[in-house]
Amino acid sequence: MFLKRSCKKDQKRILNALGSIFFLALITSIVMIQKTTPPNNDADSTFPERERTKESIELALKRSRLYSESREKQYIKDQRSNYGYTNGKLKQINDEEHFHLQNKVYLDYTGAAPYPVSVLTNSYSDLFQNFYANTHSRSQPSLQTSDLIEKFRSKLLEYFNTKSSQYSVIFTSGTTQALKLVGEVFPFSRNSKFAYLNQNHNSVIGIREYVLLKEASFHSLKEEHIQQFIKDEKENGNEKENENSEDEEDVLNLFAYPAESNFDGSKYDLNWIKDFQSIKNKNWFVLLDAAAFLPSNKLDLTKYPADFVTLSFYKMFGYPTGLGALIIKNDLVHLLQKSYFGGGTVILVSDCTNFCLRHPNPSTFLEDGTLPFLDIITAKYGLEFLEDLGVDQISQHIYHLGKYLVKEFSKLRWSNGNPLVEIYGKWDLNQDNNYMKQGGIVTFNLLDTKNNYLNFNQVQETLESEGINVRTGCHCNPGACTQYFDINEDDLKQAAEEKESCGDDIIFINNKPLGAIRASLGYGTTFEHIDYLIQVIKMKYIEKEGNF
Repeated sequence: MFLKRSCKKDQKRILNALGSIFFLALITSIVMIQKTTPPNNDADSTFPERERTKESIELALKRSRLYSESREKQYIKDQRSNYGYTNGKLKQINDEEHFHLQNKVYLDYTGAAPYPVSVLTNSYSDLFQNFYANTHSRSQPSLQTSDLIEKFRSKLLEYFNTKSSQYSVIFTSGTTQALKLVGEVFPFSRNSKFAYLNQNHNSVIGIREYVLLKEASFHSLKEEHIQQFIKDEKENGNEKENENSEDEEDVLNLFAYPAESNFDGSKYDLNWIKDFQSIKNKNWFVLLDAAAFLPSNKLDLTKYPADFVTLSFYKMFGYPTGLGALIIKNDLVHLLQKSYFGGGTVILVSDCTNFCLRHPNPSTFLEDGTLPFLDIITAKYGLEFLEDLGVDQISQHIYHLGKYLVKEFSKLRWSNGNPLVEIYGKWDLNQDNNYMKQGGIVTFNLLDTKNNYLNFNQVQETLESEGINVRTGCHCNPGACTQYFDINEDDLKQAAEEKESCGDDIIFINNKPLGAIRASLGYGTTFEHIDYLIQVIKMKYIEKEGNF
Protein backbone atom coordinates (compact mmCIF):
# COMPACT_ATOMS: atom_id res chain seq x y z
CA MET A 1 0.00 0.00 0.00
CA PHE A 2 2.82 2.37 0.90
CA LEU A 3 4.53 1.65 -2.43
CA LYS A 4 1.32 2.35 -4.32
CA ARG A 5 0.87 5.69 -2.53
CA SER A 6 4.51 6.60 -3.17
CA CYS A 7 4.13 5.80 -6.86
CA LYS A 8 1.03 7.95 -7.09
CA LYS A 9 2.84 10.84 -5.38
CA ASP A 10 5.80 10.45 -7.72
CA GLN A 11 3.48 10.44 -10.71
CA LYS A 12 1.82 13.61 -9.47
CA ARG A 13 5.18 15.30 -9.00
CA ILE A 14 6.27 14.32 -12.48
CA LEU A 15 3.02 15.60 -14.00
CA ASN A 16 3.31 18.90 -12.14
CA ALA A 17 6.91 19.29 -13.25
CA LEU A 18 6.01 18.47 -16.85
CA GLY A 19 3.16 20.98 -16.69
CA SER A 20 5.51 23.69 -15.48
CA ILE A 21 8.05 22.86 -18.18
CA PHE A 22 5.32 22.86 -20.83
CA PHE A 23 4.05 26.26 -19.65
CA LEU A 24 7.52 27.79 -19.82
CA ALA A 25 8.15 26.20 -23.21
CA LEU A 26 4.83 27.55 -24.49
CA ILE A 27 5.64 31.12 -23.47
CA THR A 28 9.14 30.82 -24.90
CA SER A 29 7.77 29.41 -28.16
CA ILE A 30 5.33 32.29 -28.52
CA VAL A 31 8.15 34.78 -28.04
CA MET A 32 10.32 32.95 -30.58
CA ILE A 33 7.45 32.94 -33.08
CA GLN A 34 7.17 36.70 -32.73
CA LYS A 35 10.89 37.05 -33.34
CA THR A 36 10.83 34.92 -36.49
CA THR A 37 7.52 36.06 -38.03
CA PRO A 38 8.30 37.79 -41.34
CA PRO A 39 6.89 41.27 -41.88
CA ASN A 40 3.50 41.42 -43.58
CA ASN A 41 3.49 43.59 -46.69
CA ASP A 42 -0.27 43.60 -47.25
CA ALA A 43 -2.55 46.59 -46.66
CA ASP A 44 -2.76 45.50 -43.02
CA SER A 45 0.95 45.99 -42.42
CA THR A 46 0.60 48.79 -39.93
CA PHE A 47 1.05 46.26 -37.11
CA PRO A 48 2.80 42.85 -37.04
CA GLU A 49 0.76 39.86 -38.18
CA ARG A 50 -1.24 38.20 -35.37
CA GLU A 51 -3.94 35.62 -34.96
CA ARG A 52 -6.88 38.01 -35.29
CA THR A 53 -10.58 38.06 -34.70
CA LYS A 54 -12.89 39.70 -37.23
CA GLU A 55 -13.15 42.78 -34.99
CA SER A 56 -9.39 43.17 -34.61
CA ILE A 57 -8.90 42.81 -38.38
CA GLU A 58 -11.43 45.58 -39.00
CA LEU A 59 -9.71 47.74 -36.38
CA ALA A 60 -6.30 47.18 -37.93
CA LEU A 61 -7.63 48.03 -41.40
CA LYS A 62 -9.19 51.21 -40.07
CA ARG A 63 -5.90 52.15 -38.45
CA SER A 64 -4.12 51.53 -41.74
CA ARG A 65 -6.43 53.94 -43.53
CA LEU A 66 -5.96 56.64 -40.87
CA TYR A 67 -2.24 56.08 -40.56
CA SER A 68 0.16 58.33 -42.44
CA GLU A 69 3.70 57.06 -42.97
CA SER A 70 4.76 60.50 -44.22
CA ARG A 71 3.69 62.13 -40.93
CA GLU A 72 5.70 59.58 -38.98
CA LYS A 73 8.82 60.03 -41.12
CA GLN A 74 8.64 63.80 -40.73
CA TYR A 75 8.15 63.49 -36.97
CA ILE A 76 11.12 61.14 -36.55
CA LYS A 77 13.25 63.42 -38.71
CA ASP A 78 12.34 66.41 -36.54
CA GLN A 79 12.93 64.59 -33.24
CA ARG A 80 16.17 62.79 -34.11
CA SER A 81 17.37 61.05 -30.93
CA ASN A 82 14.35 62.12 -28.87
CA TYR A 83 12.18 59.38 -30.36
CA GLY A 84 12.55 55.70 -29.55
CA TYR A 85 15.69 53.92 -28.46
CA THR A 86 18.84 52.53 -30.03
CA ASN A 87 18.96 49.35 -32.12
CA GLY A 88 15.27 49.39 -32.99
CA LYS A 89 14.13 48.64 -29.44
CA LEU A 90 10.84 50.49 -29.80
CA LYS A 91 9.72 48.16 -32.57
CA GLN A 92 11.01 45.19 -30.60
CA ILE A 93 8.95 46.24 -27.56
CA ASN A 94 5.71 46.26 -29.52
CA ASP A 95 6.52 43.21 -31.66
CA GLU A 96 7.85 40.96 -28.92
CA GLU A 97 7.13 42.40 -25.49
CA HIS A 98 3.58 43.72 -25.99
CA PHE A 99 2.06 41.45 -28.61
CA HIS A 100 -0.53 40.48 -26.01
CA LEU A 101 -2.07 43.96 -26.40
CA GLN A 102 -3.52 42.69 -29.71
CA ASN A 103 -3.62 45.91 -31.70
CA LYS A 104 -4.88 48.07 -28.87
CA VAL A 105 -3.54 51.57 -28.38
CA TYR A 106 -2.74 51.47 -24.68
CA LEU A 107 -2.51 54.97 -23.17
CA ASP A 108 -2.90 54.27 -19.44
CA TYR A 109 0.72 53.81 -18.37
CA THR A 110 0.15 55.91 -15.24
CA GLY A 111 -2.50 53.41 -14.20
CA ALA A 112 -0.17 50.47 -14.82
CA ALA A 113 2.64 49.78 -17.24
CA PRO A 114 2.01 46.82 -19.59
CA TYR A 115 3.90 43.77 -18.38
CA PRO A 116 6.68 42.85 -20.84
CA VAL A 117 6.73 39.22 -22.00
CA SER A 118 10.47 38.92 -21.32
CA VAL A 119 9.90 39.93 -17.68
CA LEU A 120 7.29 37.19 -17.35
CA THR A 121 9.45 34.52 -19.01
CA ASN A 122 12.52 35.45 -16.97
CA SER A 123 10.48 35.46 -13.76
CA TYR A 124 8.81 32.10 -14.33
CA SER A 125 12.00 30.56 -15.62
CA ASP A 126 13.66 31.56 -12.36
CA LEU A 127 10.81 30.11 -10.28
CA PHE A 128 10.78 26.86 -12.29
CA GLN A 129 14.51 26.34 -11.88
CA ASN A 130 14.84 27.37 -8.23
CA PHE A 131 12.96 26.83 -5.02
CA TYR A 132 12.39 29.73 -2.62
CA ALA A 133 10.85 29.60 0.86
CA ASN A 134 9.57 31.69 3.75
CA THR A 135 12.39 33.89 5.03
CA HIS A 136 11.35 33.32 8.67
CA SER A 137 13.29 30.07 8.74
CA ARG A 138 16.87 28.85 8.69
CA SER A 139 16.47 26.24 5.96
CA GLN A 140 18.75 26.48 2.95
CA PRO A 141 15.95 27.66 0.59
CA SER A 142 14.90 30.26 3.17
CA LEU A 143 18.42 31.58 3.60
CA GLN A 144 18.83 31.76 -0.18
CA THR A 145 15.56 33.68 -0.41
CA SER A 146 16.65 36.11 2.29
CA ASP A 147 19.94 36.70 0.52
CA LEU A 148 18.22 37.51 -2.80
CA ILE A 149 15.80 39.89 -1.09
CA GLU A 150 18.68 41.77 0.52
CA LYS A 151 20.46 41.94 -2.82
CA PHE A 152 17.39 43.48 -4.39
CA ARG A 153 17.20 46.05 -1.58
CA SER A 154 20.81 46.98 -2.36
CA LYS A 155 20.07 47.13 -6.08
CA LEU A 156 17.18 49.50 -5.45
CA LEU A 157 19.28 51.80 -3.31
CA GLU A 158 21.96 51.82 -5.97
CA TYR A 159 19.27 52.68 -8.53
CA PHE A 160 18.40 55.73 -6.42
CA ASN A 161 22.10 56.62 -6.04
CA THR A 162 22.29 55.98 -2.34
CA LYS A 163 23.39 53.18 -0.01
CA SER A 164 22.22 51.14 2.94
CA SER A 165 24.11 53.29 5.42
CA GLN A 166 21.80 56.17 4.50
CA TYR A 167 18.45 54.61 3.57
CA SER A 168 16.43 51.46 4.08
CA VAL A 169 13.92 49.80 1.75
CA ILE A 170 10.62 48.74 3.32
CA PHE A 171 8.58 46.48 1.05
CA THR A 172 4.84 47.15 0.97
CA SER A 173 1.87 46.12 -1.17
CA GLY A 174 2.17 49.38 -3.11
CA THR A 175 2.37 53.14 -2.81
CA THR A 176 -0.88 53.41 -0.85
CA GLN A 177 0.28 51.05 1.90
CA ALA A 178 3.63 52.85 2.02
CA LEU A 179 1.87 56.19 2.52
CA LYS A 180 -0.45 54.67 5.10
CA LEU A 181 2.57 53.33 6.97
CA VAL A 182 4.11 56.82 7.11
CA GLY A 183 0.87 58.18 8.52
CA GLU A 184 0.72 55.45 11.15
CA VAL A 185 4.27 55.80 12.44
CA PHE A 186 5.11 59.50 11.98
CA PRO A 187 5.28 61.11 15.46
CA PHE A 188 2.62 63.79 15.03
CA SER A 189 1.82 65.73 18.18
CA ARG A 190 -0.75 68.38 19.04
CA ASN A 191 1.40 71.23 17.69
CA SER A 192 2.55 69.39 14.56
CA LYS A 193 1.74 70.54 11.05
CA PHE A 194 0.99 68.35 8.07
CA ALA A 195 1.36 70.39 4.88
CA TYR A 196 0.77 69.00 1.43
CA LEU A 197 0.46 70.19 -2.14
CA ASN A 198 -3.20 70.50 -3.04
CA GLN A 199 -2.69 68.39 -6.18
CA ASN A 200 -1.93 65.17 -4.35
CA HIS A 201 -3.30 61.67 -4.63
CA ASN A 202 -6.03 60.70 -2.17
CA SER A 203 -3.60 58.26 -0.57
CA VAL A 204 -1.42 61.19 0.48
CA ILE A 205 -4.28 63.38 1.64
CA GLY A 206 -5.59 60.46 3.71
CA ILE A 207 -2.62 60.87 6.07
CA ARG A 208 -4.41 63.86 7.56
CA GLU A 209 -6.76 61.47 9.38
CA TYR A 210 -3.81 60.39 11.54
CA VAL A 211 -2.95 64.07 12.00
CA LEU A 212 -6.44 64.85 13.26
CA LEU A 213 -6.29 61.97 15.73
CA LYS A 214 -3.38 63.81 17.37
CA GLU A 215 -5.31 67.11 17.21
CA ALA A 216 -2.64 68.53 14.91
CA SER A 217 -3.26 70.81 11.93
CA PHE A 218 -3.16 70.24 8.19
CA HIS A 219 -2.53 72.72 5.38
CA SER A 220 -3.40 72.28 1.70
CA LEU A 221 -1.05 74.45 -0.39
CA LYS A 222 -1.17 75.48 -4.02
CA GLU A 223 2.11 75.36 -5.90
CA GLU A 224 2.40 79.14 -6.07
CA HIS A 225 2.07 79.38 -2.27
CA ILE A 226 4.81 76.90 -1.34
CA GLN A 227 7.69 79.38 -1.19
CA GLN A 228 5.71 81.82 0.94
CA PHE A 229 4.82 79.00 3.34
CA ILE A 230 8.52 78.06 3.61
CA LYS A 231 9.44 81.71 4.20
CA ASP A 232 6.85 82.05 6.96
CA GLU A 233 8.04 78.83 8.64
CA LYS A 234 11.65 80.02 8.56
CA GLU A 235 10.67 83.29 10.21
CA ASN A 236 8.73 81.40 12.88
CA GLY A 237 11.74 79.13 13.37
CA ASN A 238 14.02 82.10 13.96
CA GLU A 239 11.59 83.49 16.54
CA LYS A 240 11.59 80.16 18.34
CA GLU A 241 15.42 80.15 18.36
CA ASN A 242 15.47 83.62 19.92
CA GLU A 243 12.99 82.54 22.60
CA ASN A 244 15.30 79.63 23.45
CA SER A 245 12.51 77.68 25.11
CA GLU A 246 14.18 74.48 26.37
CA ASP A 247 11.11 72.98 28.01
CA GLU A 248 8.96 73.10 24.87
CA GLU A 249 8.44 69.67 23.38
CA ASP A 250 10.10 68.83 20.07
CA VAL A 251 7.46 69.21 17.40
CA LEU A 252 7.89 67.26 14.18
CA ASN A 253 6.20 68.38 10.96
CA LEU A 254 5.66 66.71 7.60
CA PHE A 255 5.40 68.09 4.07
CA ALA A 256 4.14 65.73 1.35
CA TYR A 257 3.99 66.17 -2.39
CA PRO A 258 4.26 64.21 -5.64
CA ALA A 259 7.35 64.45 -7.83
CA GLU A 260 4.87 64.25 -10.73
CA SER A 261 1.12 64.68 -10.73
CA ASN A 262 -0.80 61.55 -11.62
CA PHE A 263 -3.61 63.78 -12.91
CA ASP A 264 -1.85 65.82 -15.60
CA GLY A 265 1.87 64.99 -15.47
CA SER A 266 2.93 68.31 -13.94
CA LYS A 267 6.32 67.98 -12.29
CA TYR A 268 7.14 69.76 -9.08
CA ASP A 269 10.37 71.27 -7.79
CA LEU A 270 12.56 68.64 -6.13
CA ASN A 271 14.46 71.48 -4.46
CA TRP A 272 11.49 71.85 -2.11
CA ILE A 273 12.95 68.86 -0.27
CA LYS A 274 16.02 70.74 0.97
CA ASP A 275 14.03 73.97 1.33
CA PHE A 276 11.77 72.38 3.94
CA GLN A 277 14.59 70.46 5.60
CA SER A 278 16.56 73.70 6.01
CA ILE A 279 13.90 75.38 8.17
CA LYS A 280 15.63 75.90 11.51
CA ASN A 281 14.08 74.68 14.74
CA LYS A 282 10.91 73.53 13.01
CA ASN A 283 11.88 69.90 12.35
CA TRP A 284 10.32 69.57 8.90
CA PHE A 285 10.51 66.24 7.11
CA VAL A 286 9.58 65.56 3.49
CA LEU A 287 7.50 62.73 2.04
CA LEU A 288 7.88 62.36 -1.74
CA ASP A 289 5.25 60.37 -3.63
CA ALA A 290 7.24 59.10 -6.63
CA ALA A 291 4.68 56.65 -8.05
CA ALA A 292 3.90 58.62 -11.24
CA PHE A 293 7.45 59.96 -11.56
CA LEU A 294 9.61 56.85 -11.53
CA PRO A 295 8.30 55.05 -14.65
CA SER A 296 10.03 57.69 -16.79
CA ASN A 297 12.43 59.54 -14.49
CA LYS A 298 15.41 58.76 -12.27
CA LEU A 299 15.41 59.97 -8.68
CA ASP A 300 18.79 60.79 -7.16
CA LEU A 301 18.45 60.59 -3.37
CA THR A 302 21.95 61.94 -2.88
CA LYS A 303 20.97 65.13 -4.69
CA TYR A 304 17.36 65.23 -3.45
CA PRO A 305 17.44 63.51 -0.03
CA ALA A 306 13.75 63.10 0.73
CA ASP A 307 13.06 61.60 4.15
CA PHE A 308 10.39 59.22 2.80
CA VAL A 309 9.85 58.02 -0.78
CA THR A 310 6.93 55.86 -1.89
CA LEU A 311 6.59 53.83 -5.09
CA SER A 312 4.80 50.96 -6.85
CA PHE A 313 6.70 48.55 -9.10
CA TYR A 314 3.79 47.72 -11.41
CA LYS A 315 3.62 51.37 -12.41
CA MET A 316 7.28 51.21 -13.38
CA PHE A 317 7.39 47.96 -15.36
CA GLY A 318 4.03 46.21 -15.11
CA TYR A 319 4.94 43.07 -13.17
CA PRO A 320 4.76 42.05 -10.38
CA THR A 321 1.63 43.74 -9.10
CA GLY A 322 0.87 44.09 -5.40
CA LEU A 323 4.42 45.17 -4.57
CA GLY A 324 5.75 48.58 -3.67
CA ALA A 325 8.23 50.17 -1.31
CA LEU A 326 8.81 52.86 1.24
CA ILE A 327 12.38 54.17 1.16
CA ILE A 328 13.21 55.84 4.44
CA LYS A 329 16.22 57.60 5.95
CA ASN A 330 17.84 55.43 8.59
CA ASP A 331 18.36 58.27 11.05
CA LEU A 332 14.60 58.81 11.26
CA VAL A 333 13.68 55.31 12.36
CA HIS A 334 14.27 55.95 16.06
CA LEU A 335 11.71 58.78 15.90
CA LEU A 336 8.91 56.63 14.54
CA GLN A 337 6.05 55.55 16.79
CA LYS A 338 5.06 52.09 15.67
CA SER A 339 2.37 50.44 17.78
CA TYR A 340 1.47 47.15 16.16
CA PHE A 341 4.01 44.38 15.76
CA GLY A 342 3.59 41.32 13.60
CA GLY A 343 5.53 38.19 12.81
CA GLY A 344 9.19 38.79 12.14
CA THR A 345 9.34 42.33 13.52
CA VAL A 346 10.21 41.39 17.10
CA ILE A 347 12.98 39.40 18.78
CA LEU A 348 11.25 38.57 22.10
CA VAL A 349 7.68 39.02 23.33
CA SER A 350 6.02 38.24 26.64
CA ASP A 351 2.52 36.85 26.45
CA CYS A 352 1.82 37.89 30.07
CA THR A 353 3.25 41.39 30.38
CA ASN A 354 3.68 44.33 28.06
CA PHE A 355 7.24 43.36 27.17
CA CYS A 356 8.41 43.42 23.57
CA LEU A 357 11.94 43.59 22.16
CA ARG A 358 11.65 45.08 18.68
CA HIS A 359 14.02 44.23 15.87
CA PRO A 360 16.66 46.98 15.42
CA ASN A 361 16.92 46.56 11.64
CA PRO A 362 14.74 49.30 10.03
CA SER A 363 13.35 47.02 7.32
CA THR A 364 12.56 44.16 9.69
CA PHE A 365 11.15 46.58 12.25
CA LEU A 366 8.58 47.97 9.78
CA GLU A 367 7.71 44.90 7.68
CA ASP A 368 4.97 43.00 9.50
CA GLY A 369 4.51 39.37 8.56
CA THR A 370 5.93 37.32 5.71
CA LEU A 371 7.04 39.28 2.69
CA PRO A 372 5.79 38.44 -0.82
CA PHE A 373 9.21 36.92 -1.43
CA LEU A 374 8.52 35.50 -4.89
CA ASP A 375 7.39 38.92 -6.14
CA ILE A 376 10.43 40.63 -4.64
CA ILE A 377 12.85 38.13 -6.15
CA THR A 378 11.35 38.44 -9.64
CA ALA A 379 10.97 42.25 -9.54
CA LYS A 380 14.64 42.53 -10.48
CA TYR A 381 13.79 41.45 -14.03
CA GLY A 382 11.44 44.40 -14.44
CA LEU A 383 14.04 46.82 -13.12
CA GLU A 384 16.63 45.37 -15.49
CA PHE A 385 14.17 45.81 -18.37
CA LEU A 386 13.72 49.48 -17.46
CA GLU A 387 17.46 50.06 -17.09
CA ASP A 388 18.14 48.43 -20.44
CA LEU A 389 15.87 50.92 -22.19
CA GLY A 390 17.30 53.87 -20.28
CA VAL A 391 14.96 55.91 -18.10
CA ASP A 392 16.32 59.23 -19.37
CA GLN A 393 15.57 58.14 -22.93
CA ILE A 394 12.05 57.08 -21.91
CA SER A 395 11.53 60.55 -20.44
CA GLN A 396 12.59 62.28 -23.66
CA HIS A 397 10.62 59.85 -25.80
CA ILE A 398 7.26 60.28 -24.08
CA TYR A 399 7.68 64.02 -23.48
CA HIS A 400 8.16 64.77 -27.18
CA LEU A 401 5.35 62.42 -28.18
CA GLY A 402 3.11 64.20 -25.67
CA LYS A 403 4.18 67.58 -27.00
CA TYR A 404 3.25 66.48 -30.52
CA LEU A 405 -0.17 65.37 -29.25
CA VAL A 406 -0.74 68.70 -27.49
CA LYS A 407 0.35 70.60 -30.60
CA GLU A 408 -2.05 68.69 -32.83
CA PHE A 409 -4.86 68.88 -30.28
CA SER A 410 -4.50 72.67 -30.18
CA LYS A 411 -5.18 72.77 -33.93
CA LEU A 412 -8.53 70.99 -33.62
CA ARG A 413 -11.29 73.57 -33.89
CA TRP A 414 -14.92 73.66 -34.83
CA SER A 415 -16.01 75.62 -37.89
CA ASN A 416 -16.87 78.62 -35.69
CA GLY A 417 -13.28 78.73 -34.44
CA ASN A 418 -13.98 77.39 -30.96
CA PRO A 419 -11.51 74.76 -29.70
CA LEU A 420 -12.45 71.11 -29.48
CA VAL A 421 -9.85 70.22 -26.83
CA GLU A 422 -9.09 71.77 -23.43
CA ILE A 423 -5.67 70.63 -22.15
CA TYR A 424 -4.34 70.62 -18.56
CA GLY A 425 -0.83 70.57 -17.15
CA LYS A 426 2.33 72.58 -17.74
CA TRP A 427 2.63 72.03 -21.47
CA ASP A 428 4.45 74.91 -23.21
CA LEU A 429 4.79 74.56 -26.97
CA ASN A 430 7.18 77.52 -27.07
CA GLN A 431 9.84 75.74 -25.00
CA ASP A 432 12.01 73.04 -26.54
CA ASN A 433 12.86 71.21 -23.31
CA ASN A 434 9.99 71.62 -20.93
CA TYR A 435 10.31 68.00 -19.75
CA MET A 436 11.69 69.19 -16.39
CA LYS A 437 8.24 70.65 -15.68
CA GLN A 438 5.97 68.31 -17.60
CA GLY A 439 5.83 64.54 -17.88
CA GLY A 440 4.35 62.35 -20.61
CA ILE A 441 0.72 62.70 -19.58
CA VAL A 442 -1.81 64.59 -21.70
CA THR A 443 -5.02 65.21 -19.76
CA PHE A 444 -7.87 66.88 -21.57
CA ASN A 445 -11.60 67.37 -22.03
CA LEU A 446 -13.55 67.81 -25.24
CA LEU A 447 -15.82 70.82 -25.75
CA ASP A 448 -18.82 71.18 -28.02
CA THR A 449 -19.28 74.02 -30.52
CA LYS A 450 -20.56 76.30 -27.72
CA ASN A 451 -17.66 75.54 -25.35
CA ASN A 452 -19.70 73.21 -23.14
CA TYR A 453 -17.93 70.15 -21.76
CA LEU A 454 -18.72 66.85 -23.41
CA ASN A 455 -19.35 63.80 -21.25
CA PHE A 456 -15.85 62.38 -20.70
CA ASN A 457 -17.20 58.89 -20.03
CA GLN A 458 -18.90 58.90 -23.41
CA VAL A 459 -15.68 60.10 -25.03
CA GLN A 460 -13.87 57.19 -23.40
CA GLU A 461 -16.46 54.76 -24.75
CA THR A 462 -16.02 56.22 -28.23
CA LEU A 463 -12.24 55.84 -28.05
CA GLU A 464 -12.58 52.35 -26.58
CA SER A 465 -14.70 51.29 -29.55
CA GLU A 466 -11.77 52.25 -31.77
CA GLY A 467 -9.27 50.25 -29.71
CA ILE A 468 -7.85 53.16 -27.70
CA ASN A 469 -7.45 52.69 -23.93
CA VAL A 470 -7.45 55.90 -21.87
CA ARG A 471 -8.63 56.69 -18.35
CA THR A 472 -11.31 59.14 -17.26
CA GLY A 473 -12.35 60.69 -13.98
CA CYS A 474 -10.59 62.69 -11.31
CA HIS A 475 -7.83 60.05 -11.06
CA CYS A 476 -7.98 60.10 -7.22
CA ASN A 477 -6.57 63.66 -7.29
CA PRO A 478 -9.33 65.91 -5.91
CA GLY A 479 -7.12 69.00 -5.67
CA ALA A 480 -6.48 68.97 -9.41
CA CYS A 481 -10.18 68.79 -10.23
CA THR A 482 -11.22 71.50 -7.78
CA GLN A 483 -8.49 73.80 -9.07
CA TYR A 484 -8.98 73.27 -12.81
CA PHE A 485 -12.78 73.27 -12.74
CA ASP A 486 -13.33 75.81 -9.97
CA ILE A 487 -15.21 73.33 -7.79
CA ASN A 488 -16.06 74.83 -4.39
CA GLU A 489 -17.18 73.33 -1.11
CA ASP A 490 -20.86 73.79 -1.96
CA ASP A 491 -20.31 71.87 -5.20
CA LEU A 492 -18.64 69.06 -3.24
CA LYS A 493 -21.52 68.86 -0.76
CA GLN A 494 -24.02 68.68 -3.60
CA ALA A 495 -21.95 65.99 -5.35
CA ALA A 496 -21.83 64.01 -2.10
CA GLU A 497 -25.63 63.88 -2.06
CA GLU A 498 -25.84 62.58 -5.62
CA LYS A 499 -22.80 60.38 -6.23
CA GLU A 500 -22.65 56.74 -5.15
CA SER A 501 -19.10 55.94 -6.30
CA CYS A 502 -16.20 57.62 -8.04
CA GLY A 503 -17.01 55.67 -11.20
CA ASP A 504 -20.74 56.35 -11.45
CA ASP A 505 -22.52 58.38 -14.14
CA ILE A 506 -22.68 61.63 -12.12
CA ILE A 507 -19.85 63.49 -13.83
CA PHE A 508 -21.17 67.09 -13.77
CA ILE A 509 -22.02 69.32 -10.82
CA ASN A 510 -23.47 72.71 -11.71
CA ASN A 511 -22.14 72.26 -15.26
CA LYS A 512 -18.64 71.64 -13.93
CA PRO A 513 -16.94 68.36 -14.89
CA LEU A 514 -15.77 66.10 -12.09
CA GLY A 515 -12.83 64.83 -14.08
CA ALA A 516 -11.10 64.61 -17.41
CA ILE A 517 -9.63 62.22 -19.98
CA ARG A 518 -6.05 61.10 -19.33
CA ALA A 519 -3.76 59.77 -22.04
CA SER A 520 -0.63 58.64 -20.22
CA LEU A 521 2.30 57.63 -22.40
CA GLY A 522 5.01 55.11 -21.66
CA TYR A 523 8.09 53.34 -22.93
CA GLY A 524 6.16 51.42 -25.62
CA THR A 525 4.09 54.31 -26.98
CA THR A 526 4.76 55.04 -30.66
CA PHE A 527 4.11 57.93 -33.01
CA GLU A 528 1.52 55.76 -34.68
CA HIS A 529 -0.41 55.34 -31.42
CA ILE A 530 -0.54 59.10 -30.91
CA ASP A 531 -1.36 59.88 -34.53
CA TYR A 532 -4.16 57.32 -34.50
CA LEU A 533 -5.70 58.95 -31.39
CA ILE A 534 -5.64 62.32 -33.15
CA GLN A 535 -7.18 60.97 -36.34
CA VAL A 536 -9.94 59.12 -34.46
CA ILE A 537 -10.93 62.27 -32.55
CA LYS A 538 -11.00 64.20 -35.82
CA MET A 539 -13.13 61.52 -37.44
CA LYS A 540 -15.57 61.15 -34.53
CA TYR A 541 -16.01 64.83 -33.66
CA ILE A 542 -14.73 67.39 -36.15
CA GLU A 543 -16.07 65.47 -39.14
CA LYS A 544 -19.44 64.99 -37.39
CA GLU A 545 -19.83 68.55 -36.15
CA GLY A 546 -23.56 68.52 -36.75
CA ASN A 547 -23.97 66.14 -33.81
CA PHE A 548 -22.39 68.60 -31.38
